[in-house]
Amino acid sequence: MRRSPIRNWKRRLVFAVIAAIACGGCGSVARVPEQTYLGASYNWAFRSGYPHSDRLFNAFDYGHAILYEWLLRDAGRPADAVRDIDGREFDFITKRLLLQPPALPLEEHAVGPTYTTLVPELFAVFDWTHMLHRQIYDVLADEKLDGPARDLRVAQLLRYYASRRDLALSRLPKSMELMEGAPYSLAFRRQNPKFNGLLWSYHWYQMVLYDALLATDDASGRHRNVDAATSHFWQLLDGAPSHMPTMMPMAAAIAPRFAQRYPDAAIVFDNLHSLHDVVADILASPIVPDREKRSAILQAVRTYQDSTTGIVSRDEWRSMAQEMGVANMGGPAPTPSANASQR
Repeated sequence: MRRSPIRNWKRRLVFAVIAAIACGGCGSVARVPEQTYLGASYNWAFRSGYPHSDRLFNAFDYGHAILYEWLLRDAGRPADAVRDIDGREFDFITKRLLLQPPALPLEEHAVGPTYTTLVPELFAVFDWTHMLHRQIYDVLADEKLDGPARDLRVAQLLRYYASRRDLALSRLPKSMELMEGAPYSLAFRRQNPKFNGLLWSYHWYQMVLYDALLATDDASGRHRNVDAATSHFWQLLDGAPSHMPTMMPMAAAIAPRFAQRYPDAAIVFDNLHSLHDVVADILASPIVPDREKRSAILQAVRTYQDSTTGIVSRDEWRSMAQEMGVANMGGPAPTPSANASQR
């Protein structure tokens, strides 16, 4: 009898937290040097000011890792993948994990050992870009910084991110054809539409929080904005998948303040989210043989890192986001306390 992925879930999460503490700053294996946060006074400002949202991010990281793990374990058995991913795992995450998210980031090697062993290079790219995500939240959440100081530090973070050329994703926008035009494209969302909607709901929340923090310089107003975004996130999950995004959320549509002020970062995160989808499609697709999945994933990573493949202009990137329909992506960032201050 196959063990349920839900059984002993608390023990599994505790093990992952312990592994994170024991691992500390350890990086990925196999030709991927160690990486870490850029040291700065604003580090952990978001965790301190918005602990519930920070803990949700830890649960989001679990969701991505366990998805790739199940797609690999259930390779060639789509019925098992539907049961394990859209069934048991989806219920576990939405009914238990998100309601009691872990207080610390989980060690993805513990959550997804098969995935992180097959493509440690991919894990390192994701981890490096997620660090950029987290540190920009910290910059925007630090009440000691004014607008120009935030701009300076975000620019510094982008330079630090780009310094790892082996890990950094492109700051040039990519065509949606890369995500939707390959032979393996759409395999995952067709096989597991509920979990796909869950991941897009994650991405919606991650991006609109930037606008929630940028919409006002008033600290209490920022908390109201974050609370409004969190409330809407739960509405997306209610009655799943009926309210979930049906298009991949794009920064220029759902987080226009952030995309306008920090377009390089917004493009990196759109490329990150597209790559997440591509990897899921490769792992879910029967067209890609098991022996070729690693090479196909590494090719996709290179595609989203280079400055030549599938490039569109920034104007095309913004137009594409609007044409896809913000309502289809989960809706715009809810910012009830907005004064449009951009000091």
